[in-house]
Amino acid sequence: MTTRRSGFVGWSVLALGWAALFASGVGCRTLPGATTDIARGEPAIALVGGTIHPAPGAASIADGVVLITGGRISAVGPRDSVSLPEGTRVVDVTGHTVLPGFWSSHVHFTAPVWEQAATMPAAQLERQLQDFLLRYGFVRAYDLGSAPGVLEAIQRRIQSGEVRGPGLLGAGGGLVPLHGAPVYLPPGTLPEATTPEVTRAVVQQALDAQGKDAIKLFTVSVTRQRPFPVMAGDSIRVATQEAHARGKPVFAHPTNVSGVTAAVEGGVDVLAHTVSSAEEIPEALQQRIIAERVALIPTLSLWEPEFKRAGAPEDVIARQVAASQKQLARHVALGGRVLFGTDAGYEPDVSPLREYVLMKEAGMDFHRILASLTTEPAAQFHQAERFGRLAPGLDGDVVVVQGDPTREIEALSRVRLTLRQGHIVFQAE
Repeated sequence: MTTRRSGFVGWSVLALGWAALFASGVGCRTLPGATTDIARGEPAIALVGGTIHPAPGAASIADGVVLITGGRISAVGPRDSVSLPEGTRVVDVTGHTVLPGFWSSHVHFTAPVWEQAATMPAAQLERQLQDFLLRYGFVRAYDLGSAPGVLEAIQRRIQSGEVRGPGLLGAGGGLVPLHGAPVYLPPGTLPEATTPEVTRAVVQQALDAQGKDAIKLFTVSVTRQRPFPVMAGDSIRVATQEAHARGKPVFAHPTNVSGVTAAVEGGVDVLAHTVSSAEEIPEALQQRIIAERVALIPTLSLWEPEFKRAGAPEDVIARQVAASQKQLARHVALGGRVLFGTDAGYEPDVSPLREYVLMKEAGMDFHRILASLTTEPAAQFHQAERFGRLAPGLDGDVVVVQGDPTREIEALSRVRLTLRQGHIVFQAE
């Protein structure tokens, strides 16, 4: 199957603390007909009493129940409509909001804390994964480039059941234009797309030998030379053809309008950033982005700290953020797909809070932002049959937040409980 624009292994249930109320106000109790004795087998788990938003745009369910059995959602509905089987573990989430598990489509495991991911104690790796992703509700994430072996080590330890963590996908390749080494990396760190033949070999190596899930291209990278070099169109086309032939998507780091143009003309699937250096994307190019169904990861919150580090004046930073918001607003107005991502990992502040606020300011309401976290990435990466909604048959990936995000978008960042396939992988203290 070609891509075109558009098991977690069970872990032992917590032995202690289930009878006590969480300090956050999320608690556990037994409803009539249910029991907390789960010593045998895989228990069902029910989140009871919260306001449920099963999917973006769907009607909410007050005082609802999400029942998860065997890692899959088995029922979603009002409290009086869902029967709980014997042995169900009941979690009282009254006063909270229950949402599908979140995706972050742009992260990096590049911080020094990940260097020993293959050998660090499991408890330490779990804490780091919680601090990086799970505490913010991200049960799945796309790594768009990390040091060799780091992501693979984390994936192995999660998939084996040794470590509780999110589902992780990874992009390879990291191709840059000729003489396109980014200023923040030593020359030669990333392969150059010198010719279509070289590009093809790098892509094949990443997808076939390394088992990567996607390809990343720097169609324009920020280099020491000016103007920034643009990746040759024939190399981009070869990369996308090879990836699409294997059913894999292609992400592009565009940097400027020239990089966006090259990416779209070359057939990429996802723009990994807005273009803060441009006041706006030319309308003809914007229309082509929509026509070609190229998705956008805005990373609006990246630009403020990025340009502060570069010493840019506050008014310049404000204009660049506003320009990116304008690009996002136009993309949304035309019906374009938005995928949530902040470049967390490259950017030290991994909280999504500022991104939510900037997206809201750009005109995205709660349901559109929720879609960028759930149904849109599930559709983009051809996994909508398993993820993105709270519906029977889908994986039991759930986020419980404190407050009402339809009234204040900041509530999306106040995560009290994160479940992946019916297992609690984060709970607020």
